[in-house]
Amino acid sequence: MDRAIGKIVIGIATCNRPQGLLRTLRSIAQQDTCLHLEILVADNDATRQEGMAVVERIASEGYHWPIRALLVAERGIPRVRNALVAQALGDPAVTHVAMLDDDEAASPGWIEAMVDAARQWNADVVGGAVLREMDAPVPGWAAPHPLLQPKMRGQSGRVDLVDSTANVLIAASALHAMGSAPFDERMALTGGSDKQLFSRMQRAGHRFAWSEEAVVTELIPASRVTQKWLLMRGYRIGMTDMIVERFHKGRMRALLGEAPRILGGAASGAFGALLTRDRGKRVQRLGRLYRAAGKIAGLAGFHYEEYRKVHGA
Repeated sequence: MDRAIGKIVIGIATCNRPQGLLRTLRSIAQQDTCLHLEILVADNDATRQEGMAVVERIASEGYHWPIRALLVAERGIPRVRNALVAQALGDPAVTHVAMLDDDEAASPGWIEAMVDAARQWNADVVGGAVLREMDAPVPGWAAPHPLLQPKMRGQSGRVDLVDSTANVLIAASALHAMGSAPFDERMALTGGSDKQLFSRMQRAGHRFAWSEEAVVTELIPASRVTQKWLLMRGYRIGMTDMIVERFHKGRMRALLGEAPRILGGAASGAFGALLTRDRGKRVQRLGRLYRAAGKIAGLAGFHYEEYRKVHGA
């Protein structure tokens, strides 16, 4: 496979987070690289269009890289990602598309580390480490929760799968192979369309790698450090995992394969929560129950639209 690096488009989907988007764009401006970069922002808010305004402002101030924005009027994360991909792949000079979320800031060596990993491990898709930064003090019970911990794997190298677009580099050839709309727009506000795409790429024989050095930092708002949000995030992950499993295997095979884990998670979560007075441990154990419930919902075809509400600014 050809691992030549040409133009890289860094795509950022945004919706009602102008401060976060500005932080993301400023971090990209500080990249220490000689690579050929272009920045593309897709604003998914047709009413306020705050993302469009941020790009117009930062471009007028003399942004370090070529930057442009497009408006995607119909709400939905995969719709925005598909629009970013379509725009990027319309340029034959583009060999790779990188993606960041609008609540993330990239370290200065981020894009170089991603490209180094793609070259070293002959990878079509490279994922990178995500640190967490809280925008308010975290209650003691919540601090150890797995969903608030850094997303790291301990070392760089080949991996079986990357499951998120929150810090990823994708070869244009791999995206072309997935069709004109690689992200499933039926998962508009549920989340999980990135994992579904990458699992399709995995089955098609594309190669994955991980870069522990390609670090970004996610800013977590206080509204996500609550018992309700942590439990419902577990529910949503279970649901979208099963949506992906159903997509590949059908309902019955997915059910037969996952039934033991659903039963085990529900039992250990429910009984484990009853056996502790520690709030943090109780929330974590209840999370297993919620995740099992989400898997049942996903198998049954129910959709919980977590991303209908935007957290952060």
